[in-house]
Amino acid sequence: MVWWRKKKQEVNERQRMFMKNGSLLLEELIAISDDAKPNPIKHFSADQILEATNNFSRSNLVRIDRFRHYKGMLNDRVVLIKKWAYVGSIFSEKIYRDLAVSSMVSGHKNFLKLLGCCLEFSYPVLVCEYAEVITRSLRGARCPIDPSLTWSMRIPCQIFLNENGTAKLGEFCNSVFIPEGETYVQDDVVEGTYGFLDPNYVSKGLVTEKTDVYSFGAFMFVLLTGRIPQPIFGTREDHLVEDPERLSRLVKDGRFDKVVDKNMLVVEGRDIEQERLQIKAFLELSLRCIGRQGDVPSMTDVAKELKRIERSKSVPCGSFVSHV
Repeated sequence: MVWWRKKKQEVNERQRMFMKNGSLLLEELIAISDDAKPNPIKHFSADQILEATNNFSRSNLVRIDRFRHYKGMLNDRVVLIKKWAYVGSIFSEKIYRDLAVSSMVSGHKNFLKLLGCCLEFSYPVLVCEYAEVITRSLRGARCPIDPSLTWSMRIPCQIFLNENGTAKLGEFCNSVFIPEGETYVQDDVVEGTYGFLDPNYVSKGLVTEKTDVYSFGAFMFVLLTGRIPQPIFGTREDHLVEDPERLSRLVKDGRFDKVVDKNMLVVEGRDIEQERLQIKAFLELSLRCIGRQGDVPSMTDVAKELKRIERSKSVPCGSFVSHV
């Protein structure tokens, strides 16, 4: 009788969580419906998630940031299961934004595909395609990039790589929507990882299309150097660990190898000269993204240029794809 009462309480609690989470998710989906159509979201039961992760066993844990990422087996498929890590956090509502945006972009090859979710826990649990985490946590890490990664691995490097080496972006908690016809929105609470944030966003709270471009440029710099950007408050506008002006001079003088991670240049059997040209172009692009070398490109142009760098055997100095 006691067991039956506990089981009934558990079922009732799961139903309550399902209704609460479902309502909050629906609000988020409605909020973004003017911009794009979200894909249908498959629902998994709490029992399925617990079985897949062996009750969220530490042995299945592969990464911790704002989520705990678990490797699991669900319906005979290896999956990545994302569980919110900070219970009671004032930012916990962001998980609904992450889930809603994930459903909207999961059909794109460079976004971590959302397979479904479970709404029967305190916060939604996301079920995604499995991809390997190839970078360490960027927060507080002095060397966030795996030093064994060669240049060819870093060119498509994101946070995740699938078995074919395709880069996958996989978190959208801080996504901000800019209404059609507007060029910016005002964000009252500045959020993100300091060192990767656009100074214009930090100082004024303005979110534009160039906000992501700056952050991506800083991330490109991390891939090149193996070091994270450091926030420098009150002394300079940029947040890079290296002085961008010095970087520009080194690139111009052909001495950029003074700042790049030497670990990726020591593997034998590769065309080093070709890679040097690619690395130089990559560094020039990162400087453009942070507004320190020419006009700041659009993210579309950044993607095109990265593709060109990856495929090129000879990269002319200072070249860049024209705006579309």
